[in-house]
Amino acid sequence: MRPILTLQDVLTRLMFFIGVGALAAIVLIYAFEVVSRYAFGAPTLWASDFVSFLLLITVFSTAPWLTREGGHVAVTILPDLVGRLRQVILRAGFLVAAATCLWAAWLCIGEVQHLASRGTATLTTVRIPKWILVAFITYGVANSGLYFLRLAFGQALSETDSQPEVTHG
Repeated sequence: MRPILTLQDVLTRLMFFIGVGALAAIVLIYAFEVVSRYAFGAPTLWASDFVSFLLLITVFSTAPWLTREGGHVAVTILPDLVGRLRQVILRAGFLVAAATCLWAAWLCIGEVQHLASRGTATLTTVRIPKWILVAFITYGVANSGLYFLRLAFGQALSETDSQPEVTHG
């Protein structure tokens, strides 16, 4: 099982860097748009579209990394109040989160297939196939769901064999 978990961690790290690159591209595109619009009086027609696409890529490429690192939103008032049942409640919450993410991924897989088979494109100035964007959403929710499963069942969160205690709050 360890090689599969390590492969998931490596893929997550790679996608995290893709998300960081997309965020850097957003900054550069916005800077270019501002200079083009206000210094040269020639706004671009494509900048807003690319920023939207890249923002989606940033969010869903980095979400599994954040889940892995415990950076997801966690409301822990109930687990904090119950003392020794804390781990049980947290793990149950992780199972619910995993089920929700994996269900969403299942729906997205069907949507990717549907969009690809129909050749549906975005309704923007810069038209791209919609399935590409939905594929990033699918990756983000599916891989986050798998990390929530790892949290629920106490699997190590990193490539090392250490198993940190599940504490988020």
